[in-house]
Amino acid sequence: MYINFEKKKELDPEKIKDPVILIGFPGIALVGKLAITAIRDSIGADLIFDIQFFDFPPKSTVENGKLDIPTAKLYYKSRKSNDFFILTADYQPHSAEGVFEFSKRFCEMMDELTHGNIKMYISTGAMVSDKPIEDEIPTVFISGTDQKIMKSFLKFSNTEIMENGVIAGANGILPAWAGTNGFAPGICLLAETVPLQMINLNPKASKRLVTVLKEYFDIDMDYKELDKKIEEMEEMLDKFKEKTDTFMKQYREQRGPGADSYFR
Repeated sequence: MYINFEKKKELDPEKIKDPVILIGFPGIALVGKLAITAIRDSIGADLIFDIQFFDFPPKSTVENGKLDIPTAKLYYKSRKSNDFFILTADYQPHSAEGVFEFSKRFCEMMDELTHGNIKMYISTGAMVSDKPIEDEIPTVFISGTDQKIMKSFLKFSNTEIMENGVIAGANGILPAWAGTNGFAPGICLLAETVPLQMINLNPKASKRLVTVLKEYFDIDMDYKELDKKIEEMEEMLDKFKEKTDTFMKQYREQRGPGADSYFR
């Protein structure tokens, strides 16, 4: 399957320090992607690769009138310790074969680029909660290929090991592929999110992921943009609740007291 790593900036492998790869593909409520792009923007990471892949959906992207094909993008930021590579994309690979092929080829490319010195692959995403979490701190569920690294995240509040389940798509397969094929340990962090179809973003869950990563890797960044998105989402939810309450009140008035209803 065709894949092309278009280099945008040269890196000296000898100067890359204990690199960690942060991954945020689009997924449920864009939780993982928003978290990773918030970190990317706050630390000023540089674009080093545009990745064209023939299993991305055939949907052109348009921004300010500019037409382009969907790509994944890899960014890099040199730090005092644990340099960051940050991977995100417009879309996930479309097929099962594509997810595995992308994971394999990406790990091979990163292994070559860093001379095999990647310390960790960390992907981020969301887990739909079956309980109301509007007023609570979202729990971050941890899974991975290295028990010691997994447990090191438990020092933070509202974190726990994911006991069972599945993680679909590249956010699950890429770190698993890296860890099980000897490239580097793979970790996946999933933040709780609400199961509402009307919400296509959950910046509160994204902020929880950012908080864990910020503290774990001592990232110098602020939450200004995420806090703005959280405020916008809460205003939207308040309006939705107000409209729902008004609808239910009108419905009960029309039905009259004692009438049976499918609304419970």
